[in-house]
Amino acid sequence: MSAIIRIIKIAIVAFGATSSLAFALTAINFDDVADQTDIRTHYQPQGVTFSCEGTACSSPSIANAIYARATTPTASVPNSVTPVRTGFPGVKDTLTGRVVASFSTPVKTVSIDARAVLIPEPLNQLAYANITAYDAAGAIVASTTGSVLNAFQTLTVAAADDRIVRVTLGVSGNVAVATFDNLQFDRDAAKLWVIYPIFFIIFVVAYWFFKSKKDLPRPPIK
Repeated sequence: MSAIIRIIKIAIVAFGATSSLAFALTAINFDDVADQTDIRTHYQPQGVTFSCEGTACSSPSIANAIYARATTPTASVPNSVTPVRTGFPGVKDTLTGRVVASFSTPVKTVSIDARAVLIPEPLNQLAYANITAYDAAGAIVASTTGSVLNAFQTLTVAAADDRIVRVTLGVSGNVAVATFDNLQFDRDAAKLWVIYPIFFIIFVVAYWFFKSKKDLPRPPIK
C-alpha cells in the first residue's frame, strides 16, 4: 500500500509541474543573438518562425529575411525585430514589409511591445504600430492598433480559443515607422485542464495493471 501511495504522490507532483509549465507564456526578446542575425528559424524550437510579408520584402535590401537588430531605444536591450539588415531597424509596411510570426500550433493570445514614430510629412496625418492575427483559413481573428507615439506600449490580440496561427507586425499608415520587441504568446489553459486529469488517470491505471501482473503467482521452477 505504501508503494501505491508513493506512486500517486509522484503522479500528483508531475501533474502540477507539467501544468505550470504548460500555462507559462512563451516570451522572446530577441536578445540572445548578435546584431543582424537572421532569425527566421532561430526560435522554431520555441514554436514560432518569422518571415516578411509585402511587396517590399523582395527588394535587395530586405531579401525576404527577418533580423534581430541592435536598436536604441528598445523595450528589451539590445535587440528588436525587423526586416531591415542595415540602416534604421524599423518597420514600415511600404518600405520594409510587415514582420510575420507563424506559430507551430495555434495559440489564443499574442502580444508585442511596440513604439511608433511619425515621419515628417506635409499632411499632418497620424499612424501607429499595429498587430493583426489570422486563423488557418487566412481570416483576420483580431487586430490591435496602438494609441501612443514615441513610447513603447504593449499591443495584444486574443481569440476565443486556440485559433491564431500567425500575426503580422507593421504600422496603420504610411506616415510612421515602428519598433517591435518582446513577443509573447500563450495557448488556451482550459483545454489543458482536461488533458492532464486524463493523463493522471491513465498513469494510475497503468500502475495497477503492472502491479497486478507482478503479484500473480509464478509457476514453480523445475
